[in-house]
Amino acid sequence: MSISTIANKEKSLPNAVIYIIGIIGVGLIVYFGGYIIRNADKLKSKSGIKVEVAGESAEVYINDKFVSKTPYTSDKIASGSNKITIKNGDRQYQTSLNFLPSEQQTTHYVGIERDLGISDTFSSGKEFWFEKDTSGNVLRIISEPSGAKVYIDNSEVGTTPFLSNNISNGDYDLKVAIAGFAIQTSRITVSKGYTLNATFKLFPVPVPQKISSFEGSKNLYDLSSDNNVVTTNPQEWAKAAVYWNKSRGLNVEGTGENKEPFFEVFLSYKGDLFNAEGAPITSKEELASVKAESKIGYLGRTIDGQGLSKEAKQTLETLLGTVTVGKQAKITATPTGWLRVRSEPNLNGLEITRVDTGGTYQVLEEQTGWVKIKVSDTSEGWVSADYVELVE
Repeated sequence: MSISTIANKEKSLPNAVIYIIGIIGVGLIVYFGGYIIRNADKLKSKSGIKVEVAGESAEVYINDKFVSKTPYTSDKIASGSNKITIKNGDRQYQTSLNFLPSEQQTTHYVGIERDLGISDTFSSGKEFWFEKDTSGNVLRIISEPSGAKVYIDNSEVGTTPFLSNNISNGDYDLKVAIAGFAIQTSRITVSKGYTLNATFKLFPVPVPQKISSFEGSKNLYDLSSDNNVVTTNPQEWAKAAVYWNKSRGLNVEGTGENKEPFFEVFLSYKGDLFNAEGAPITSKEELASVKAESKIGYLGRTIDGQGLSKEAKQTLETLLGTVTVGKQAKITATPTGWLRVRSEPNLNGLEITRVDTGGTYQVLEEQTGWVKIKVSDTSEGWVSADYVELVE
């Protein structure tokens, strides 16, 4: 039996067909490539964000695109680096953070809380975001200013910048505090395999915890501070005091704590005057509105010593005329009907002048047995305390 082998010849496509297929293929590549580019954000893994702002609602922009007003929460944010901008009137805050993609139905939220305040100095906030980490549970905290104490569940664990990799999984109360600035607190979660990053911007406190009037005055209150962040710019300081009054409230001796506007005028250690909103007083009309009974907040520096600065005193004397601040010395009856004013607080001091009984003079200083008084704009000296009644 013979076996025959038949060889089949291959049939090739015409060149025109190959050319058409090639054109279609290129078109498909261009189309789908453009689609991928146009929808790159949609094809990325998603992440989450939570934004809160103290006070009035603010606008939130992500990569310069408006997304919502605060409070804002979303789990549809493209992972990777994103620019977040928060705006409210002329106040704005901007930051760029890395968003970790969600995994196994777990959304890694970036958290942002801000108090936009009245300036970059007088504002505050905190931010939280995660990073992958294989070295263990890690908590990283930085603050402005640095050197703030860090407390976890009310136990002090260090100061900022702070880094720890020995915190076990779980939820904790976190507190960051430094003298002269408002305390920041948060509830945090530490998770295995991730670094929790936290940044804190602390608000400089512009007023004392308890506000008291100067001795001998019913309407001049001492707001002096030893924090040079607060005292550097008196106008910002005045506005910050107004903002603090409205947002947190003032604890004024004799009136209690409330958020109603309290001060009508602010007087700085430089001798500048500001109105109830913290704006400079410059016009004659505004100056004329300042009365002896106006509630005045004194913005002083504790490094300058107690009482008003020389510049502040000059402003008050010019503005309020005969109104004096502090104790007054009333000259009581003497055998002669007058009292010697001496150059030194002793009987060997030279006689500068004499004052009549019944007169009242501003007290400049006190020593055992002697009181220094201001007799006139050009004369001051010491009188015997035996013939002086101190009055407010």
